[in-house]
Amino acid sequence: MDEPLAILLLPARLDDFARAAYARDLLAIPRVLALEPSRISAPRFLRESLAVRQARRLRFPGNPRVLVLYAPRQYPLGRALLSRYEGAELWYVDPGPADEADPGGELAELDTLARARAAEIFVLGDGAPAQVNEPLRRAMVELQIISSRPYVPGARMSGR
Repeated sequence: MDEPLAILLLPARLDDFARAAYARDLLAIPRVLALEPSRISAPRFLRESLAVRQARRLRFPGNPRVLVLYAPRQYPLGRALLSRYEGAELWYVDPGPADEADPGGELAELDTLARARAAEIFVLGDGAPAQVNEPLRRAMVELQIISSRPYVPGARMSGR
């Protein structure tokens, strides 16, 4: 049986991410993994094809059930992963007001697409990471990402 996983699609390196404390809180869950973006920014016309290629090359120690999108810039990769892993859901964490310049409205367009495709949209407020992430944790319990079963990557566990 493939272990259900949650994949955090981070918009920056974890150490540079504005919400790193919230992401680290979720990464303490054994079945949660994070993907950082490439260090090299691809030209706009190549972003879709590179996302599809990256999704094909990625290997996970289980079956991704949830892709948590923290910023619209990561939506092409999220969409490519959704097409590769049937049954996976996209959760969009509302980025709030845009902090960066958006030439041509590309981020606004990706934000609209992500909101339309998302199964869940979460708004993170201020507060302790465990408290703020509570709605995400509850949803992960329902999908058995947070489970009492031990997580042993690559091993087969039989249930009783």
